[in-house]
Amino acid sequence: MRDAGCRYPGRITTLHFMRTRFLVSLCCAALGMLSACIRDNPGVTNPGGNDAKVKSLSVSPSGSFLQVGQDRPLAVEARDSSGALVSSVTVQWASDAPAVATVSASGIVMGVSPGTARITASIGTTTNTVDVGVTALAPGVSQWHISRPAFTDATLLGVWDDGAGTTWSVGQNGIIMRSVHGAPWQIVPSGVTVTLLGVWSASPNDVWVVGESGTVLHNTGAGFEAVGGSPNVTLLEVWGLGANEVYAIGDQGIIMRWDGVRFSVQGTGVIDDLWGIWGTSRANLWAVGNNGTILRFTGLNWQRVISTTAKPFFGIWGTGPNDIFAVGIDGTIVHYDGSVWSVMATPNRANLFGVYGRAANDVYAVGNTGAIWQYDGRTWRVLSLGIGQNLRGVVTSVGGAMRTVGWYGSVARIVGVGLGATAAYEISDPAYLSIWGQSSGPTFAVGFGGSVIRQDATGWKFEPVPAVPDLYGVAGNSASDVVAVGDTGALIRFNGTNWQREATPTQLLLRSVWNAGPNDYVVVGERGTILRSVVGGWVIQPSGTQRFLRHVWGTDIGNVYAVGDSGLVLHSTGGPWSGQNLPTRQRLRGVWGSARNDVFVVGDTGTVFRYDGRQWQQQPVPTKRDLRAVWGRGPTEVYVAGDSGTMLRYDGSTWHPVTLPTNNSPLYALIIRAGTTNVLAAGAGGRIIEGRP
Repeated sequence: MRDAGCRYPGRITTLHFMRTRFLVSLCCAALGMLSACIRDNPGVTNPGGNDAKVKSLSVSPSGSFLQVGQDRPLAVEARDSSGALVSSVTVQWASDAPAVATVSASGIVMGVSPGTARITASIGTTTNTVDVGVTALAPGVSQWHISRPAFTDATLLGVWDDGAGTTWSVGQNGIIMRSVHGAPWQIVPSGVTVTLLGVWSASPNDVWVVGESGTVLHNTGAGFEAVGGSPNVTLLEVWGLGANEVYAIGDQGIIMRWDGVRFSVQGTGVIDDLWGIWGTSRANLWAVGNNGTILRFTGLNWQRVISTTAKPFFGIWGTGPNDIFAVGIDGTIVHYDGSVWSVMATPNRANLFGVYGRAANDVYAVGNTGAIWQYDGRTWRVLSLGIGQNLRGVVTSVGGAMRTVGWYGSVARIVGVGLGATAAYEISDPAYLSIWGQSSGPTFAVGFGGSVIRQDATGWKFEPVPAVPDLYGVAGNSASDVVAVGDTGALIRFNGTNWQREATPTQLLLRSVWNAGPNDYVVVGERGTILRSVVGGWVIQPSGTQRFLRHVWGTDIGNVYAVGDSGLVLHSTGGPWSGQNLPTRQRLRGVWGSARNDVFVVGDTGTVFRYDGRQWQQQPVPTKRDLRAVWGRGPTEVYVAGDSGTMLRYDGSTWHPVTLPTNNSPLYALIIRAGTTNVLAAGAGGRIIEGRP
């Protein structure tokens, strides 16, 4: 016997009948169900005689889907001619296709075989119906594997190549990486978890690393060991003239010198943080930092030099005493010609963090949003190389190539010179925020740093794309018609051969894109932004809201949903958008449905709502994690993904947890490729997992 929600199977023994009637009354009183308390024995006389008062009734849910063998209770609400609720009524139930679905005297529908059955509820002469779809048993995904493993998503902040074949990089969480003679990168144990910011080596077996809290690590071939004695300040860079002359610089104008035995602090006369150091000898040694600080070591002491700017400098490098470059924020580059420092003309105001070169007419500066500039001896120019991550350092490497490092564990290799250069990621593991694909074509995922990856028969590969900021959404109509959208109005389109940037009428963040057909897209984003593709470009559609819209989806262009902050749901039937607030203040982050009368919305703190064609109803789920994506194969096989590696599966009746091969990092994107049974989920750390039945 069931005791939840006044659900009873309808076959109650004589001994239990009176007890059952009593429990039903208590249950109905407790739940406040004025008209949905349904007796198990329809032959019992209605003491109130209220059936005749009923002029209308509704059945909830107004549409339902079950797998074979599943059951679900239906609830009835009866009203009189004035619209007031009528209680204590007798409901008669019937199914027009009992071979597909049966219904008990208490309104519990049971799926029997695949098909559709119409269930009728009657109170006197007043009736209403609901259609129940029954599907075959769907076992769901049982085999999950990591489709794209991750190397590291730690931000890389320092890089050095010893010129003997070994490149080093360091960054967040104590990470130290090494590549020998161009081989794949390996993580080298550091023994620390603090952020590491600088690395330099005199040889493969003489490596120095510095970082937060005065951390100094030294590797002489047997592994990294801490070197004590440094002040408890953040050290921002390390560089040397030789094995017995190494300098560490950092916060508050600190400069320490290693003489082969110990570090000693040198006086600088400044309290500005120092970020970069370089030189050719003790008589020609330079350090740069905040507030336009430039220091020169004369062999005896450090002296401040006029730099003509107060903007911070983050990197310095030169070809010799009379040809030195320093780079900083707002596209600032200054040059020393042996006599004075002068500001150079630059192409834009990108923040620059690293500078290095191969010759006086082949110098590279790198910075935010994949900025890679090259100086040919006369002019600085932007190289559009398809690298979008924020970059923090650059060096020459094996074979004369350049290597640059940055956010999300990114390492890119630059081959060639100037406008003839090309670049490709060696590794990069940003969070992937959206994914799209079809059975007959490639699958694309997009994410932070303007990253786009593509899956084909050989695996996942980085796509060369125009330099764009973070990308949040991707959708397509075919393998030659794909659109990705992102921050500051970024929108790029794939034509089957290459990605090209398109102009949009906004600089606001674009969060999601949905495709309705060839060259027919809907895009949503912050401040209620909605864009629609038209011949020749994009136009803004009024949304009637300033709330952040986080996802868009539809069955067709005449039935499109957009969801966003504070429980907002917008709907368009092909014309203006109309809105409603669900009974929640949570952010809604994902929407998907199998039909017009079967739509799911998910959001923060385990929020799940389902639309049955008439009303939205909240569904109980076994998590309070933020849910960020929803997708399915049909009404009885729906998946949601979210924070801490959460994955849930809906079988038409109940949401169940799914165990995944992840490290409990957030999942941001979810899709089932059209024409396939494979589930793909993408998230933090560059990981993509795939599930198959």
